[in-house]
Amino acid sequence: MAEISFSLANLFEQTFGYKTKAFDPEFTHVTNVNPPSRNEQGTHGSSYYAKDKTGTEYFMPVTLTYTDISLLPASAQNKPASGGNQTSATLRKWNLPYPVISISSRKTIIETPLTERRGTVKELINIKDYEITIKGFIIGNKDEFPEADITILRTIFEQNIPLSIQCPLTDIFLLRPSRSGSDHIVITELKLPTISGVKNIRPYELHLVSDEPFNLISIS
Repeated sequence: MAEISFSLANLFEQTFGYKTKAFDPEFTHVTNVNPPSRNEQGTHGSSYYAKDKTGTEYFMPVTLTYTDISLLPASAQNKPASGGNQTSATLRKWNLPYPVISISSRKTIIETPLTERRGTVKELINIKDYEITIKGFIIGNKDEFPEADITILRTIFEQNIPLSIQCPLTDIFLLRPSRSGSDHIVITELKLPTISGVKNIRPYELHLVSDEPFNLISIS
């Protein structure tokens, strides 16, 4: 059987248009015989490291917890697990393969010009949802198209309910008392860009927004 060799760093640049050190990091050589121990988990308990299907360790894994609704009747699908009789539903965790994650947000600010004076009066209204972008590669075994993993990704995307995300980076922004400690997100967009020359690799791109719980008070 022919040996297949490829560079994920080059594929990432080819697919998404910019370079990343996520797949080709630069490490400083440590000459100490007994190197210092490393932190295995973030402050909120998410792991800094995981292993892919080949047993290779990578940094900053991203795990999505979703509800497996495949065994539920059609009338019960896409509803929160707490609503209705969904005893057959099962929570499952899936490590996104080879993820590269970024987070952004913006503030809503109203600027009011001042008469005969420079500048504006700035009134902060709120901080918008955190927008999370995850890009990576789904790689099939034995040079085969990764149909099973793409099916899982499609299943997760099609759920019209909030999902939980576990990652040391997202934990910093989501697991806070001001957000009631919620790690819920909603997937807004899924992309599967094209890639040429290989059949067992499929790039993916997910866009997510944070979902913060609110207590609504009815006034009547």
